[in-house]
Amino acid sequence: MADSSPIFTNFTSGELSPRLNGRIDMDKYYNGASTISNFVVLMHGGLTKRPGTRFIREIKTSSGSNSGARLVPFVFSKTQAYVLEFGHNYIRFYKDEGIIVSSGTTPYEIATTYTAAQLDELEFVQSADILYIVHGSHEPAKLSRTGHTAWTLTDVDFKDGPYTAVNGTSTTFSSSATTGSVTITASSSVFTANDVGRWIRMKAPDEWGAAEITGYTSGTQVTASVHADFPIENASTTTKDWRLGAFYIGNYPTKATFYEERLIYANTDSHPNTVWGSVSGDFDTFSPSGADATIADSDGLNFTLSSDQVNQITGMYGGKYLHLFTKNGTFNMSSGSATQGLSPTTVQVINETNDGAADKKVIPASKSTLYIGKNKKRLREFAYNIDYDSYTSPDMTVLSEHLGFGNFEEAYFANYPNNVVWVRRGDGKLLGFTYYRNQDVTAWHQHTIAGTNAKVKSIATIPGVNDAYDTVYMIVERTINSATKQYVEFLEEEYREADGHTKDDAFFLDSGLSYSGGSTTSISGLDHLEGETVTVLNNGAVESTKTVSSGAITLTNATTKCHVGLAYDAELESVNVEPKSQYGTTQGKRGRIDKCIFRVFETVGLKAGPTSTSVDVVPFRTTTSTMSATTPKTGDYTFLMPASYTTENKLYVKSDTPHPCTISAIMIQMSTYD
Repeated sequence: MADSSPIFTNFTSGELSPRLNGRIDMDKYYNGASTISNFVVLMHGGLTKRPGTRFIREIKTSSGSNSGARLVPFVFSKTQAYVLEFGHNYIRFYKDEGIIVSSGTTPYEIATTYTAAQLDELEFVQSADILYIVHGSHEPAKLSRTGHTAWTLTDVDFKDGPYTAVNGTSTTFSSSATTGSVTITASSSVFTANDVGRWIRMKAPDEWGAAEITGYTSGTQVTASVHADFPIENASTTTKDWRLGAFYIGNYPTKATFYEERLIYANTDSHPNTVWGSVSGDFDTFSPSGADATIADSDGLNFTLSSDQVNQITGMYGGKYLHLFTKNGTFNMSSGSATQGLSPTTVQVINETNDGAADKKVIPASKSTLYIGKNKKRLREFAYNIDYDSYTSPDMTVLSEHLGFGNFEEAYFANYPNNVVWVRRGDGKLLGFTYYRNQDVTAWHQHTIAGTNAKVKSIATIPGVNDAYDTVYMIVERTINSATKQYVEFLEEEYREADGHTKDDAFFLDSGLSYSGGSTTSISGLDHLEGETVTVLNNGAVESTKTVSSGAITLTNATTKCHVGLAYDAELESVNVEPKSQYGTTQGKRGRIDKCIFRVFETVGLKAGPTSTSVDVVPFRTTTSTMSATTPKTGDYTFLMPASYTTENKLYVKSDTPHPCTISAIMIQMSTYD
């Protein structure tokens, strides 16, 4: 029999795929786990129990026709950050962990034309107090803010463009006049009723004039309003030099971003692989040249990706380069010069990789840009790789590929405190991905939100109150009292005594609310949990469960501060322990874990054992301990494992009370028979 003492020093590989079970030849095996549920992997390597979610409000329509909503971040500054609830034909607004009201308790709301079925297809990009919104069936729009209850949604008033390529056919255009309202006549049928609002440019004969179509007469005739700065030079001239606007009814862009002081649009139905850039510094003007056909560096531009197949643009992000993500690969667009910006005459596009992207918003994270792979089962990193002297797109889920089943639908990066990318799956599962490249931390962990049939339907992150941390907002669907409900909730801040938290402040319940005040045994305001069995943390101690009736519960003991909500467990299951013994591998040999020493930080309550059905309490008391069972402990605590000999030596750890739990390391003593 051989004795060994392996140690889990960190969990920076995260939850590993079952396909890696036995890969003891891989260094990352020793920093991974078989299951990490409701624990967040810290940048420092340890695990901390995720905070609970705090209830704010039910969305406008939880069930039935046109139900559901989507959360969208709007960040003007660290003190002016909002989450927007987009629903069927409306927007509501949240700030500082609450909903903005117009009067009393009535939510402030504005009307939109976006339907419930279109919400997932909306794309957003923000400039200061303006949020640009695009959708293939709607004109690009601007949501402008002038105050907490002063928001305006208007269509973008495009000025001169953007345009498709100059006509290459024999069809000619002519105009009835040079200014004002004119009639444009084509020599063959080119117009449709969907062209109302579309731009026309025509050169007659030497200078370009521009007009916006205001009415449709026939396939050969429309009325239009001439641009004041681009009059049509000669009304009697017919010309083959004309071009039509790129955007029109049913053919609007679906992607938008900013790059080098230009607003960039991309991907219409007719031109899925084309980008259009505004005039520099003027986001609503897309003039491709002056009236005299002179092209300035600041003029609008358009570019179509060239490859052996149509590369539908699925995402964009403007950084040092304009990153373009397509169904079949990734591209970088720039001027090609370190001293000159992008212009109509200096466009360089490089196809960096052939790893396609899903039609989902990309995720800027630190120095990289993350994106969901085209099959929606992978998260890829798009970043410069000095070894290849080019951009690469490695798979960030290669060690945890099993977590991709259910499909990645939405992701946001929360920088502080733990550099976590929060990912929503299509099946309602919430995943976390701790991403800290400087220390080679790329760790996945999964999170089960408490409640019957609980599913996360949307997520968003914004700076928290006073910019103290990044806050994750979510819409959670549950069955409450036999009815489908969808609530806006947010993850509470991490428990840290250094931030002034005490045991009474610990918030580890979902859809929870808090009471603080005079001594009482009656807690009301719990209508959102009607009929549910809830857990109570009363002045830092756990009470017996209660059932909410008429929106209230009665406590067993009086309280001055308590938290009420739905309970959840945090769970860790280790990989098969491998001590790297001089006697060879322990894999497949009969052995047992005799003892574990848990190094914990600010932790209350921990259970451990060989399986999820065989756990005991880890004793935190010593002969010098105080009698308070709820005081968070920091230090090393020994646990004797109730395990028998087996060929699979795993450790199962659970935190099943609404208390903080942080595990820094686990030291193991085990015996193995050859």
